[in-house]
Amino acid sequence: MSIPLRVLFVEDMEEDAVLMVRELKRAGFEPTWLRVDDEPALLGALREARWDIVISDYSMPAFSGVEALKIVKQDNDQTPFIIVSGVIGEQTAVEVMKAGAQDYFLKSAIARLPHAVERELRDAQARRKQRASAQALREMQARFNAFMNAAPMPTWIKDAQLRYSYVNPAQSAFFGMTPGDMDGLTDFDLMSTGAAQASQESDRKVLQDRCELHTQETVFDYNHNARILDVVRFPIHGEGKGDMVAGLAIDVTEREQSRRELELAIQRQQLLSSRVIEVQERERQHLARGLHDDVGQSLTALKITLETIRKNGSLEGPSLQNGIDIVTAVLAQVRSLSLDLRPPQLDNLGLIAALRSYVEQKSRLAGVSGWFESSGHDDGLHHDIENTAFRIVQEAVTNILRHAKCKNIRVKIDRQQDQLYLCIRDDGQGFDIETARSNAISGTSFGLLNMEERAVLVGGSMDISSAPGEGTEIVMHLPVAPVVRRI
Repeated sequence: MSIPLRVLFVEDMEEDAVLMVRELKRAGFEPTWLRVDDEPALLGALREARWDIVISDYSMPAFSGVEALKIVKQDNDQTPFIIVSGVIGEQTAVEVMKAGAQDYFLKSAIARLPHAVERELRDAQARRKQRASAQALREMQARFNAFMNAAPMPTWIKDAQLRYSYVNPAQSAFFGMTPGDMDGLTDFDLMSTGAAQASQESDRKVLQDRCELHTQETVFDYNHNARILDVVRFPIHGEGKGDMVAGLAIDVTEREQSRRELELAIQRQQLLSSRVIEVQERERQHLARGLHDDVGQSLTALKITLETIRKNGSLEGPSLQNGIDIVTAVLAQVRSLSLDLRPPQLDNLGLIAALRSYVEQKSRLAGVSGWFESSGHDDGLHHDIENTAFRIVQEAVTNILRHAKCKNIRVKIDRQQDQLYLCIRDDGQGFDIETARSNAISGTSFGLLNMEERAVLVGGSMDISSAPGEGTEIVMHLPVAPVVRRI
């Protein structure tokens, strides 16, 4: 079976070209060929077709093999090029080989031509495959680098000695470095001792067990902020370098903080529900006891008095006055019970006046200076908002007088369109807010939790700032009407 072959001859002698074609056919090739003998013709032939091989005479009257070699290599440096000559010296042969020719031989040894062509075609194919593989490798490397450079999560590779041999920009930026800065460093150069030991223990486990490993670790970034990372490690085979360990990390700090805050909120909600039930039962017991012990007994006494009057048939005497006294006492008892359900100052004076009276009275009785300031008006406030604001101030002032050891209490209320602004401040000894929240969660102190939940239940918010020795400030924002918050 003939082997197709496209041959371009750079040759000034037609007979020599025909002779070489004959040798190629004798060896089993089926050549399609063209002969050129100057530069313009060579350039035209290269433009019009692709050639499997170029065979050129070394010396021609108007052209040379070296010039032809240069033109062919500029067009396609993968095209095999063979020099033939009637007479060529060893020094010349070395020069043409250095210039890029694949082979040379004398015209007197034309029988070597088919073997040389076969070898060069085979070598050219190998070179093309190698070049394609190299190109594919470069493209793959470029895609890998582009992917890793754009990846938002830190990614790295460590050698068998657990030194960083590759990091992407996200990993180096986490530590405030460039990728080059981290080359050859270990975790002990970047992390605290405890974090570095834990990281290397995980790396060794991956290398030893040759398996994937998932961990959650806390690492400080270059700004000394603690970040919670979900880390995945896995082994890779490093060619000539032994096994290596690769890893990537996802920053889950916000997610974990949200989860913990949710757990805390659930605990607070459960505690609040229990507290609400407890308060409701206590209030019911108080009302029941008041109705039974006070109002009930008074009404029983009034019934006995009325029956006595009926038996005597006279409205004169001590029995009538005794009945009047009992009715007066019952009215007082009923009034007292009703006042426990809603502060009377709110109905009689309004929120601003009620708060002013309360703050000034409590401060005077406790021997501290009380300051009350208001702006805007309290018209149109929903009674639940009034009650919430009064109860929170009541709780806050009670706690201040009980624990703060202050000299001054300042309360400010401001109505701004559909929002009510309330600020309560003291210059006392202050407290640690987180400790107070923990005490509320554990059930040993409810004051702070009660105030926060009262504000939240009507759609408001409350912020507290305090520190030991620096006093306390409570700031609330409440709507003018309750807002039901949807989950």
